[in-house]
Amino acid sequence: MGSDSPGVEAGRVGATQFLERPDGRLAYDIRGQGPLVLCSPGLGNLRGTFDDLVEPLVAAGFTVATVDLRGHGESTSHWPSYNETDVACDLVDLIEALGVGPAVLLGNSFSAAAAVVAAADNPGLVTGLVLTGPYLREQPKTLVGAFGRWVITRPAIGRWAWNRYWPRLFGPRKPADLATRVRTVSVNLAEPGRYDAVRAMLSASHHTADQALPDITCPTLVVMGDADPCFADPEGEAWYAAERTDGLAEVLMVRGAGHYPHAECPQCVSSTVVRFLRSACFGEKPTIG
Repeated sequence: MGSDSPGVEAGRVGATQFLERPDGRLAYDIRGQGPLVLCSPGLGNLRGTFDDLVEPLVAAGFTVATVDLRGHGESTSHWPSYNETDVACDLVDLIEALGVGPAVLLGNSFSAAAAVVAAADNPGLVTGLVLTGPYLREQPKTLVGAFGRWVITRPAIGRWAWNRYWPRLFGPRKPADLATRVRTVSVNLAEPGRYDAVRAMLSASHHTADQALPDITCPTLVVMGDADPCFADPEGEAWYAAERTDGLAEVLMVRGAGHYPHAECPQCVSSTVVRFLRSACFGEKPTIG
């Protein structure tokens, strides 16, 4: 049963709650007790993408919130705008509403760009970044790639094309429940207005995040699958992001993973993330309850 009153209490369970925003409401769940890690998925995906990552972080002594992007999941379907700055403001507002900041922002793909913008604009609220499969700048376009993007942004056939394209973003190390994930996303995007949000995000510019990278002073962990099909050179893209920041930055390359390394190899990713949070972001080992 959902709640309209965000807040953090010991012993809570991960039931859906809602944050009211001027143009709609954002669905999120929150678990654990300790420093806050706020996780947000990529476009066309749902907050359940982090399911296998949440438990290890909670067990390590962190509060973990996962949020559906505007237009996605259980969040309001129709919003006036869907760019990375909008999502950055959503993340900041949720941190403030929960009242347990500063937080580490853990963002995948489009949300990684939003997390960068949020951290650059609100350094007092963001104590660290974990960027998985970060899509932070426009990528060189090929004829095939340009045609594919054109198809999935078409109103009539875009959703059909996306549902067939999206599973290919996973690498050889696919999660065991991939078929269930695909069905869940497909059902959600069939709801009125949902795919409009995906189309809008696909068409958004990523210049804001790229330009904000030099303003990042908090510790940053870039997690990239070496089989990520979104990038011609995944490792080069990961180091581009890390080296453009003005703070402590490191890179984790996940062998055999695609665009969702946190879901494809949650054990190796969670162990590195826990170590990073403890050593770089919060400065001490959290108390395990």
